[in-house]
Amino acid sequence: MKKYLLLFLLLAVLIPGQLAAQTRGQNVLTGIQRKITWHTPVDSLQLMAKALAELQTTKPNAYLTYWGAYTQYHLYFRAVQNKTEAEEHLVKGIALLEDAPTKTAEHYALLSLLQGLNLQYASFLTVVFKANTAKDNAEKAVALAPDNLRAHYARGVNDFHTPKQYGGGKVAVAHLKKAIAAPEKPDPNPYAPNWGKADAYCYLAQAYQAAGQLDLARKYATEGLSKYPNHGRLKGLLAKM
Repeated sequence: MKKYLLLFLLLAVLIPGQLAAQTRGQNVLTGIQRKITWHTPVDSLQLMAKALAELQTTKPNAYLTYWGAYTQYHLYFRAVQNKTEAEEHLVKGIALLEDAPTKTAEHYALLSLLQGLNLQYASFLTVVFKANTAKDNAEKAVALAPDNLRAHYARGVNDFHTPKQYGGGKVAVAHLKKAIAAPEKPDPNPYAPNWGKADAYCYLAQAYQAAGQLDLARKYATEGLSKYPNHGRLKGLLAKM
């Protein structure tokens, strides 16, 4: 009888805590894509990063990992004027994704983007190795999900920023075209991401602009802005053409 009583008391303590953690996780993740945008204030992003990190320690899962890294991705852009802080955000995001036991195409795509940004802080001795790692992860994302928007976006961005003397500039347009043609959200899970298409339009226009094909650059910048009229980078890019 005592054994059953102890078991009952143990369950009474553990189950409410587990349910509370699960509920907190659901509350944080609900509508998370709308909570993390280019218009989200820094303090809101910081609170989101803290909440996701706390949940990750108690009940880790693939979506918490992804959105934790994505929050660091956004915080990096808010901190670009402070190199130390900006690098810290990239390092945190990369560590989250690298430590994930199971990675999807979404994880590899975001990891590649973070690693690409982090190349500016790499030493001369490590930059080539790290650049190849970022490229490899983008290619893994495409291989895992050939129709994934963010996988093609990451590969296109990687190639766009790779200098020509190192083989860059050959596949950016092809991948970015696939990105804008892909569905925003192939995963029906409510916690899955849907971002990236507006940014893909921006990079595609820039790729054509860099190649001197201004008519195509204007075409895709205009098309992107018609679909995403509040996208600041597309507005700025088209205004300068």
